[in-house]
Amino acid sequence: MPVSPTQPDTFITEFFTLLKDSVRAWITTNKESIVMGDVNVSNSLESYVNYINYSLRDEYCRRRSEGERAETVIASLITLPPPADTDVISQELLPFTSDARSWTEALSPLRGREVFYANFERMAHCLIPWIRSSSQSAVIISENEIDYQHIGLPPEMTAVRFHDLRMRLYRNDFIEKYFPVFYSFCNTVKLVDSIIEPPRFSCICGCQVIGKIWAEICAARGGDTVCYQHGWPAFMHTGFVDMPYKRMVTWGDGFNRLWHKYNPQMECLTGGYPYPIAADGSHQSVTFFLQEPYFVSSHRMVGQMYDLIVATALRYPDMTIQYRLHPESQIDSHIRHRLDSLPNVVDTTDRPLHEVYASTRVAVSHYSSTIMECLAHGCCPLVFNPTPRWRYTPDLEAESIGFISTTPDEFFDRLPRALAHRIAPTTVARWIAPPRCEPDS
Repeated sequence: MPVSPTQPDTFITEFFTLLKDSVRAWITTNKESIVMGDVNVSNSLESYVNYINYSLRDEYCRRRSEGERAETVIASLITLPPPADTDVISQELLPFTSDARSWTEALSPLRGREVFYANFERMAHCLIPWIRSSSQSAVIISENEIDYQHIGLPPEMTAVRFHDLRMRLYRNDFIEKYFPVFYSFCNTVKLVDSIIEPPRFSCICGCQVIGKIWAEICAARGGDTVCYQHGWPAFMHTGFVDMPYKRMVTWGDGFNRLWHKYNPQMECLTGGYPYPIAADGSHQSVTFFLQEPYFVSSHRMVGQMYDLIVATALRYPDMTIQYRLHPESQIDSHIRHRLDSLPNVVDTTDRPLHEVYASTRVAVSHYSSTIMECLAHGCCPLVFNPTPRWRYTPDLEAESIGFISTTPDEFFDRLPRALAHRIAPTTVARWIAPPRCEPDS
């Protein structure tokens, strides 16, 4: 008897769970072979393999909604290499290329400095408060173009643009054959780390593959590794689980508990919230913080959020309804025209984030970090989560720090309560501590 069709979104979290379990089992089987020189890089490879398969989510959900069995679909979509042959792995250093020699010459004066890593400019800017608190001159490295003067890089800092050199320093035919991009990343990071030999490697967010590779390499030679909190990933995908850092510096004690739950091997310490907070905000608007259709969201859910903005603006014609796109997002012209046609709807994408929070009474999002970050700015979080079989973590209502809705009716039931809700300072303090470094400005 055929299975009746089901909404594809129903299977989103199932896909991520099965993918994670499949990759973890494969990594466990091959862990001894996932080495570069004397460094085991299985943690970063696990994240990489998950990431390169995330694009299969929609295909998986479509086929599951048509009645195919989960095991059949995941097995047909995810192809993992056969067990590795340890005979094709060597710790012997291969001959240097001319690029490797020129990098050695250029970076040798930086030997012994602390390294900060940011994958692009927005992350580099978020690192600035922690860089300023560094007790020594340091190096900031990124593989993308960054206007270091624009973000206020301290003058004693050295900025280095990271280029993948496509080199072979250590032989691992298994990784090179099946994951050539990852293999190349490992060799380039291994080279740069061996030249600078930073006593400490620091990054922000922590889920990026290059940051994880560097943390594994630095830790293997006895260096310190630190990750600074950047928001809160309510959807704990593989990149945020069992991270290879010695310490996570968080915004507050409540986050220590959450990070440690998913990373029991990592020490979690409170560093406080280091970003600007407007002291005299009006806090009169409802602000929607929008996201792309990734992870637990979909095109259908993004459309629901736009519909919710319109419905909120029509229900509250005397209130300013704001929306802010994710920094890497685009908006269709017809959707923008629809929003711009409403006199009380305002696009705040280009305004500084702390100014947007200052004008916000209720912050609305699906799974954005802004839901937890808004607590620092005196806003009330309201989650709109239409994803089946998934609930925002932490449970805002159980923690008395906000509200969660899953349908438009629930949203409009909770919105008046969110507008009237005042979170006790002692409750906020459990999550957001004063900065223990120089705040950004």
